[in-house]
Amino acid sequence: MTEVHGTAEDLQGVLFAEGTGPRPAAEGFEDADAVAAAVEGAATSMEVSGGVVGTGTDGAGGVRVDTTAIAALASALSGVATDLCFALAGMAPLAAELELWSLSGQPQAVHAAALAGLVAVDLLGVGEGVAATGGRLLLAQLRYAALEDVLTGAFSRAALDTPLGAVGSSVVREVCRTAEDVDVALARAGIGSPEEFGRKVEFTAFGVVVRGGGPRGTDALIRGIGLDDIADAALRVPLGGTGSGVADDAPDGTAPGPHPPATGAADTGAAGTEAGRATSSGGLTLGQYLRFRAVEMLSEYGRPEGGAHHAAGGAVEGTAGGAAGAGEKDVLAAVGGILAPVVAALMLDAPGIPRWYTAWRTGRRLRPAEVAERAVTDNLRPWLTAQALKPATREVFTALTPANAAAHRMTGMDRRALPAGIENPGTIPTTVAGTAAALKDAKNIVSGAGPDGTPVENSTVMVQKAVDEQGRRTFSVVLTGTEEWVDSPGVHDLKGIAEGMTARVDAPLTELPQAQRMAVQALQDAGIQEGDAVVLSGHSLGGIDAAGLAANTQFRERYYVEAVTTYGAPVGDFAIPESTSVMAVEHVDDVVPALDGVANPDSGHRSTVRLSTAYPLALTGEAGFTGVGAHDMNLYAVGSQGISQSHHPAVAAHEQRLADVVPHGPGTRTETYVYEGWEEH
Repeated sequence: MTEVHGTAEDLQGVLFAEGTGPRPAAEGFEDADAVAAAVEGAATSMEVSGGVVGTGTDGAGGVRVDTTAIAALASALSGVATDLCFALAGMAPLAAELELWSLSGQPQAVHAAALAGLVAVDLLGVGEGVAATGGRLLLAQLRYAALEDVLTGAFSRAALDTPLGAVGSSVVREVCRTAEDVDVALARAGIGSPEEFGRKVEFTAFGVVVRGGGPRGTDALIRGIGLDDIADAALRVPLGGTGSGVADDAPDGTAPGPHPPATGAADTGAAGTEAGRATSSGGLTLGQYLRFRAVEMLSEYGRPEGGAHHAAGGAVEGTAGGAAGAGEKDVLAAVGGILAPVVAALMLDAPGIPRWYTAWRTGRRLRPAEVAERAVTDNLRPWLTAQALKPATREVFTALTPANAAAHRMTGMDRRALPAGIENPGTIPTTVAGTAAALKDAKNIVSGAGPDGTPVENSTVMVQKAVDEQGRRTFSVVLTGTEEWVDSPGVHDLKGIAEGMTARVDAPLTELPQAQRMAVQALQDAGIQEGDAVVLSGHSLGGIDAAGLAANTQFRERYYVEAVTTYGAPVGDFAIPESTSVMAVEHVDDVVPALDGVANPDSGHRSTVRLSTAYPLALTGEAGFTGVGAHDMNLYAVGSQGISQSHHPAVAAHEQRLADVVPHGPGTRTETYVYEGWEEH
């Protein structure tokens, strides 16, 4: 049951009132010079794929060398050297004759003979120089060809179509990026001798540190292949072309494993058009399968005892695929524990016993995959129980107004920290940088502690309306990231991730995940009408929700979704039509965008910006190794400044779409509507 309390009212004056004092600098981002250097580094390190024809990097990044052109130039120079040699040979008889005439003592003959000798020597020197240049070019061509063969020779198109092809692609991409980053850092540091190299370059467990190798004299940290790349490669491994992610029907006639639902993240139905292109085989990837199974398992463990089975795959021990009560499971477990030693002793003399025992316990003989899955489930049972996704018995969406804002701990600008040098005036942004700042601002929209002293969860969504002097209007939906990695009372939690990644594209608006339903309610309160323009933005879970709204057929039928901008979000599996400009911003060390198990589609309307924002202490220590530090919204706010300053064609095109649709400038009025949501289990 969902209860909606009140109607949201304009909070612009409460959230973005002038004269409330200067903004505090976010912790760790107080140094404006260091922030500016990180912005510059992000602009120079970013890689863009898709968005504008001809801007793709084919997933490799780095500098490409045309070895064919080098070989052709070397061949041409070799021909020039040969022609010079022929010219020199042709001069030999003339030089000999002039030398003979010089014996007569005539000055003119002596001078002519000397000149012929000088010309011959010059020609010989030029020929040697041209030949040497040709040789060096040929050597360079061979070196580049060898390097190319080492890096990509094992990753031909045929190899990339194999189950491990994604691993090769990721390795090539990251090796190229790392090599280029090292070259740039060494050049910035001005290292010209082995001694300087020893003083300025340090090898650590987290990467190569080049003293003075960053922008504006800062130190550069170059990361190699990290956890994010390993996860990205492993989760993209295709499991087959059936779309099930598991083996086909078993020989014993049992049903195959589960199939994912037709969602914005599935490989069937409307979403399948783009999702299928995102995998190398067109089938289900390991990441897609694991995502579905994780949600299924956590949902099963969250159901009340006796109401449904609790084991993954739809079958519990002691049954042939049906449900078993808690008491029956306990009895079966006890019997199994007693018989296990007896069975182990009999195995040595009677190989058929294990088969009989397995069939006796399960009602049929299990396939190897089922045996492995049950073993994993048993080992994960304590974690699954603690992380279970529990159904809501009651939902409450509370509309926020200027009158109740204080009671809901709304914070003014003087208490919402941003990195030094980054601003958000509260208007709807028309740049990638401004959108990131707005997201970070919305993340801090609620602060303080509850009656018991625990921090208050920011379970809010924010909708802004911009209206110009002519009455043209656009609505902006701002969706923040995960607050709790459990099924908490709020909406930005583990359950929100599960619902967002499995929501159906054809789901009614009343059956969307909680945060998305709150956004729809806030849009309605803000006065949206059918056919009005909408822009969506989100970080992490918020990016999932933004892409989910953009892919939902009913939402698109009512409103015109102009643009979607996401940060650190796994959104490659959402099918968003070509009429919407989509930009996904991802840090190279952020592991979260890889969790959907597919690559982001690259096309004229969809682009991905991968960047490295090497801010001091942001990517070191444990956070740097795991990629958690790179997921921080403060870091995305800094890096996005560099994206907007890069003037890359794909970035310019996306920002132009925002500027075209969002009213801005003098005379524009902005209104802000906020909902807060909770659930009871």
